Amino acid sequence: MAFSSETPYFFGIILLLIGFLAGYALSEFLLRGKQRKGDREKGDNSAYLNGINYILSNEPDKAIEAFSRAVQINSDTIETYLALGNLFRNKGELSRAIRIHQSIIVRPNIDRDMKQQALHDLGLDFKKAGFVERAINAFEEVVAMAPKLLDAHLHLLDLYEDVKEWEKAYQVQAKISKLRKSSDNNVLAHHLAEMGKSYVEKGLLPQAKKSFKKSISLDGKCIDAYLHLGDLFYAENNYNKAIATWKMVMEAVPGFTYLAYPRLEEAYFKLNEFSKIGEILRENSKKNYNDIHTHFALAEHLYKKSFVDEAINELKIVLELNPSNLKARQTLGRYMLEQEREAEAVEIYQAIFDDFPLPEKNFQCSHCGYESKNLSWRCPKCRKWDKIMEKPYAVVRKSSSTAT
Repeated sequence: MAFSSETPYFFGIILLLIGFLAGYALSEFLLRGKQRKGDREKGDNSAYLNGINYILSNEPDKAIEAFSRAVQINSDTIETYLALGNLFRNKGELSRAIRIHQSIIVRPNIDRDMKQQALHDLGLDFKKAGFVERAINAFEEVVAMAPKLLDAHLHLLDLYEDVKEWEKAYQVQAKISKLRKSSDNNVLAHHLAEMGKSYVEKGLLPQAKKSFKKSISLDGKCIDAYLHLGDLFYAENNYNKAIATWKMVMEAVPGFTYLAYPRLEEAYFKLNEFSKIGEILRENSKKNYNDIHTHFALAEHLYKKSFVDEAINELKIVLELNPSNLKARQTLGRYMLEQEREAEAVEIYQAIFDDFPLPEKNFQCSHCGYESKNLSWRCPKCRKWDKIMEKPYAVVRKSSSTAT
């Protein structure tokens, strides 16, 4: 091929055209890429916002569908995955929620805050699924990452109490009190009392005694600690010290004195001073006249000593104070039968059948309303301490005679 003197100019034009075409092609490629990215982000945001709207509208199924679409558009949006996982947990699809949150945690170079949130949500998944140890591990990792995160500490406390890890529960509760700047000595005292009982089970009696004493020093109304500390003294044959400890219950919380009466009776019997329990019961019945438990305990004591009429009078006082007390009616009926006063016994039992056709649960939580047949210091439902109180039996209809 022959080139003229204009060849350099010709090559210049060709190179210019090539450069223009290449530049045009590159710019077109970048523009389309940017447009595709913008469309993707727009679709991602639209799906995410739709998911939020569905949550606010209480439409979890549609929210899950929207978030699932969002993660298909952009799989890098961790917030969407977190929201999707939480929706699955709330719907009860716990295995899916767990898989999503676990997949977030193992991502390389994940932001620390995002990992912390994913761990927290995973802990909630495990807790709801009943995987207690896994939940504990997750929340322990969260509080290690964020020592001031109150919510994680509260969940951890809940779990430790459920598995009876009382020492750890005590430590976490102390941190919670510090974070909230609150006084929770009654809860801490219960933790120490539970620690003491666990030490007793293990035969570690000195540690148990120390825990009970510390519990009482934190909260002078922790009845559980008084009772079990007295039990330790009783087991050591130190009956006088046991009696002194149990008598403290009378001053601390008179309403729970009845829990100490059987223990006191046993200790005085060991000391051959059985009459002293009668003196205490008489004194308390006058001091706390409205305490039906003291009148009932006094009635039982008097009946054992064959003071039948006095025992019956004490039961009548119980029924005057609380006509719906089923136990007092049953005991009064038993006394009448044993004294061959059948007609009176029949009348009492008939009143029981009329007024109490169904058995009742006579303990109730003042916080959540949970009812139980047995006294417990921590409500099994709302998990609050010192909220279970005795409640009266409901009388269906008033009988013609409550006592004879």
